[in-house]
Parts: sequence; structure tokens; C-alpha cells
Amino acid sequence: MKQEEKRIKKRVGLITFHASHNNGSMLQALALQNMLKKYGCEVEIIDFSNEGQRNLYAPLPKAHNWKQVIKRAIWRTNYKELLKQYESYEAFSKKYFYLTEKKYYNSSELYELNEKYDAFIVGSDQVWNIKCIDADEAYFLTFVKDKPVFAYAVSFGANNAFAPEENGKYVKYFEKFCKVSVREKNAQKWTLEATGKKVPICLDPTMLYSESEWEQMVDIGNEPIINGKYIFYYCFGINEEIQKFLQWLSHKTGLPVYFIEAKEWTLKMCWRHGIKLVKHYGPDVYMNLVKYADLFITSSFHGTAFATIYKKTFWYIRSKDSESSKDDRAITFLSQLGLMSRYKTVDELKQLDLYEKTNFIDVETNLEKLQVKSKEYLKSVVEEI
Repeated sequence: MKQEEKRIKKRVGLITFHASHNNGSMLQALALQNMLKKYGCEVEIIDFSNEGQRNLYAPLPKAHNWKQVIKRAIWRTNYKELLKQYESYEAFSKKYFYLTEKKYYNSSELYELNEKYDAFIVGSDQVWNIKCIDADEAYFLTFVKDKPVFAYAVSFGANNAFAPEENGKYVKYFEKFCKVSVREKNAQKWTLEATGKKVPICLDPTMLYSESEWEQMVDIGNEPIINGKYIFYYCFGINEEIQKFLQWLSHKTGLPVYFIEAKEWTLKMCWRHGIKLVKHYGPDVYMNLVKYADLFITSSFHGTAFATIYKKTFWYIRSKDSESSKDDRAITFLSQLGLMSRYKTVDELKQLDLYEKTNFIDVETNLEKLQVKSKEYLKSVVEEI
């Protein structure tokens, strides 16, 4: 009987940015993998990572110009921590992901997978951002020839793949998809303009689970990683304006400020402003840091996501280098949940009571509606396979 059940499970090949050593990317991959398993699929994440992605997240990326030579020299000064960070993300991947046995480094290698699965799903994250360093046509499932293909909550970032200058290339790829949902309003607008189809907006997979469900999936430990009260700032990057604000905030509150990205902390020399490096890494560590932070500051989409999951007192910094300066990822999400009041510039934050509690009463109502819609879409995908 068990053998029969195993045979009738729908085999799904999932392709996403699971190999990005980025907390949000890895957690959304885990969330979608497990939700598909919950809906009765036999899921494997296609262990694909192109050269751009591998170099971006390497402890010491290869240098292709003089600026990168300088960056590499700075990173070498803290190589031990950079290697520790790299190994932590690799360990998380091995522990939590159901990966293909074979690793794939070039999209041309993926054609052999066509017969392995009943269907293929791409998403979520910025897999349809055609200008990001790890962009690849593989995320448009170009290697699939005669199997159904679906997209869940794909993000275009700041770049319209369907713009006229792309000469309809990505529109053609889009046309073979059975179903597509996107994560932001811009993506919905661009898709409608280019194809005449109004695709639904779905939640990032991380938002399909509650705090307790997340902690059943990921072991974040029973104690705070950092002893005592602290402020946690989360984003993949950190500019000078934000560093100075965090230094001001630390002096004002008397609390230390912690940052988790070792490469960025080293490159931007964050110690100059008293910002501490956590020196523990990985998505599980990230979740622990958010959960126990006295105050959470972010400029990241997935920072907002986990601030919501953990119902934290948080603020999203609107700055020229934040995600929202380039696209509408954060704005779409904050608007959907009714959290635009937490979206402020540095100057605005200095005038506020930063310990003003976030009102999550309406947020929970809004989130539940979006979860129902997103899960219904995902179930409809599974039913079509």
C-alpha cells in the first residue's frame, strides 16, 4: 500500500534561489518546498546555481575589475568569518532541503530533468529579475519541453522582463506557463500590459506559515543567541546613512546594534560606528535574532516578513539604497498588510518613539485573507499536475 501511495504522488521539480546565501531566499525556498509536500507532492529542489550566483556568495568572490580587487583585499582581512558564514548556509541547505542528487551549474545541463518530474514550478523570490547577478533563463523553465510548468509568486525586482527592448523574448517564455502568480503590483501591471493576462498576486511563501509552524520546521534553539537586550538591523547591504543612524540609535537607547552579514560588515567597516557582527550565521540564526530582538530595524522584504511573523516592534528604513528605492517589493507587502506606518526615512525615525508598538490586529486579518488566496492558488496548481 505504501509503495502504491508513493507512486501516485505528483513528482515536482522546484527551481528557485535556494543556493543564494541569503536568509530570505533560503527560507522562502524551504517554505514552498514544504507547502508543496503538504499538498501531496513529491518535491525536489533542482540544485542549480549558475556562475554568477556561485561567485556572488563565495567567501572570496573572483575579481573582474580593480574595484573588486580592492573589495577582495578588504574581505581577506576577515576571511575566517566569511568562510564560517559560507559554511553555515551550506549546512542549512543540507539539513533542510530535498535536493537533486546532482548539482547543476549551467542551464544547458537541465534538459535531462525533463523526464524526471510530472511538472515544474518556479518561485518565489526575484527569479524573474533579468538584471540581477544570478539571473538565468533557467528560471523561465526553458529546459522543459513537454511537461506542465507553473510560477508561484515570482518577483521581477525592479526590471520589467516584458519591456519592449527585450523584443518579446520573455513574453514567449511566459506563454508556455499553465499558471502564473506574481509577488508585486509592478509585476502584475507589466504582465497585463505585455500579455493581456491579469495574473494574481500571491504571498511570498514565508508568509504562509505562523510563528509556531516556522519553529516546527526550523530549529532556532531554545535560548537567544545574543545575551541581553539588543537592536537587530537586517538587510543584505548597509550604507553610511544607515550606519550613522544605528550609531545614534545605540547611543539613544544604550543598546548594542547587531548585523549578521559578515561580508558587508567587513567591506563597509561597520565597527567604525560601533555596529557589532553577530558571528553566528544562517537562516536559523536569523530567525532567532528577529525573535529575541528588543527592537528590529530593516530595509529588506524578508525583514518585514519575519517582523510580521514574530509580531515585532519594527521599522522599515526608506533610504536611497534600500530595496524600495528600486522597486515596489516592500511597498506592495507593507500596503497589503496595512503596515505603511512603519515605513520611514532616517530623519522621520529620529522624530518618533521607536518603541511604539506595531498594531498587528488589522495585520492579522489582512494576512489571513492573503494566505487563503495564496494557498488556494497553490492548491489549484497541484490539482492541474
